[in-house]
Amino acid sequence: MRNLMLIPTALVLFACRTADVPVLVGEDLRMTEGDSNRELVFPVHLNAPAPRAASVKVELIGQTATAGEDFTPLSSTLSWDKGAEDAEVRFTVLGDTDYEDDETMWVAFSQPSEVLIPNPFFTVTIENDDPYSGNDSGYVTPTSYPGYALVWNEEFEGASLNSDHWNYETGAGGWGNNELQHYRNDPSNIRVENGRMIVTARKEQFGGSEYTSARLTTKGKKEFQYGRIDIRAKLPKGQGIWPALWMLGANISQVGWPACGETDIMELVGHEPHKVHGTTHWGVQGSGVSTYRAGTYTLQQGDFSDAYHVFSIIWVQDNIRFYVDDQLFHTVSVSHVSPSTYRHNAPIFFIANVAVGGNWPGSPDATTVFPQSMYVDYIRVFQ
Repeated sequence: MRNLMLIPTALVLFACRTADVPVLVGEDLRMTEGDSNRELVFPVHLNAPAPRAASVKVELIGQTATAGEDFTPLSSTLSWDKGAEDAEVRFTVLGDTDYEDDETMWVAFSQPSEVLIPNPFFTVTIENDDPYSGNDSGYVTPTSYPGYALVWNEEFEGASLNSDHWNYETGAGGWGNNELQHYRNDPSNIRVENGRMIVTARKEQFGGSEYTSARLTTKGKKEFQYGRIDIRAKLPKGQGIWPALWMLGANISQVGWPACGETDIMELVGHEPHKVHGTTHWGVQGSGVSTYRAGTYTLQQGDFSDAYHVFSIIWVQDNIRFYVDDQLFHTVSVSHVSPSTYRHNAPIFFIANVAVGGNWPGSPDATTVFPQSMYVDYIRVFQ
């Protein structure tokens, strides 16, 4: 009988001990970024005086904000003495004079000792306070051509990509080229802003990769056969940076690559920022090995990150011509492919991505500056 009485007594003692453990309380914050670095004080308090010494681990976790670019990383311990209630987390927000979207981060709490944390995440929003000053200069093409009708155009209006047009391809794994990035559907890697689709490669660890970026396709949503295609874009640069605006045959799921055909309207390897390449790939079904024909366009001054340029193809049966700013620089026709099967008379879909590393550009090095973004102003298809 005596032993039976000990069990509820122990339970009561445990319940009392739990009941007097205070709860950590905080609030989400908004702040303006500023032009220079500044210290932010994030206050937290306990809902009752600490009956014993208490502590939690506190970390800063980037959401659309990036550690080292927008804030100084932090991982430390926050403590309360017996009887204390108030505490504060201090960290540095990195200001600049560049226009950006509002960015968010978490103040995250874990590993509690003598304190309860029912809400372990509080959001800090860093509000942009810089005017938009993007360089929109560069070459522009018209919205109509004699003998053609505009059958589809993506002008990137609004606040997000049109899900009726675009798919997000995600994941790591090298993508067949030993690339180093992990593609994500994340606002820090892909966003629509000021009439532009912005694809951004960042140096940050995610999913076992050292870099993140984005890759978009129109597969199954917007597919075309023949016509004039204009894509106006401003490109990133740097060792190991590999932006591309390209097309694959819509039948890739049935015949595989390269039998589906591939047309690279524009590729750039970042250590040669003044050159772009136009390429077609083809090959035997099931081989996984392509034959290709490539051409190169070189700017006489500056590079493709300085201003917008228009990358175009004029595509008819058995022939594709490649242009930069209406300057013809490359042609592929059925005669160039013979005796192989010409793969470029079938419907295609679009792909836009910024890869990091890979067989062609090589890996980033100490000279590579991150983040790097590709800005796409419009995509227009005329037939």
